[in-house]
Amino acid sequence: MVNKEAVVKQIVLVTDGQSNIGNNPIDVSKEAYERGIVVNTIGIMNQNQQEKPLDEIVGIARSGGGTYEYTYLDDLYKTMQSVTYKTVNSTIQDAVNKQLKEIIGQDLDSMEPESRSKILNYIDDFSDEIKLQTCILMDCSGSMANKIHVARHSILDLMTSLKSRRGKAEVAIIAYPGERGEATKVIYRFEEDEKKLEENLYAMKPKGGTPTAEAIQHAIKLIEDYNEMHINQELIEVDAMG
Repeated sequence: MVNKEAVVKQIVLVTDGQSNIGNNPIDVSKEAYERGIVVNTIGIMNQNQQEKPLDEIVGIARSGGGTYEYTYLDDLYKTMQSVTYKTVNSTIQDAVNKQLKEIIGQDLDSMEPESRSKILNYIDDFSDEIKLQTCILMDCSGSMANKIHVARHSILDLMTSLKSRRGKAEVAIIAYPGERGEATKVIYRFEEDEKKLEENLYAMKPKGGTPTAEAIQHAIKLIEDYNEMHINQELIEVDAMG
């Protein structure tokens, strides 16, 4: 029903506060979604903290076609897993709904319960097989100083979890802000040597403000450049065979 060569592209933005440098991240998130990249957000809360200071993550996720979650630091890894699962299932379900409307003129919500259940089971099974590209945006502003250690381990745990999928999972990581006044820094690129991952993660030093829009823009470019490179490689291989 859904092409197994399809790719789910997502950005997972992890932050403990709202943007205070640069453009409006909600506008940039909408641009990502229009380019086929879902933007999800995770707000890290302190005990007894109200959700209001993290309201921005709701707008970013909604404009980016994604989901948002509030989490305490100790639950960050589980939340990252949950957000990724929801994104893949939602993307597949949207594609299935579109195909059902074209074929039989109705979507999942209007189908008989038995038929709907069968298709939902298919979606659940297939979600582990479809290719997944994830760019994690990690807030490294000064307010993350007491949280960065757990955040690093959560990313490493997520990487381990994604390896157990039947489908290919490709991951990149961007820290924001970057170093020497830069808005962002790529910590880990798609298909990079994993030996560098832990070393680069532990080099992340929380400081400065929160340039969220620039981080999302960098993630869009990283994902698109990576996919364009692969398309060009495939064209070169086809030409060589011809």
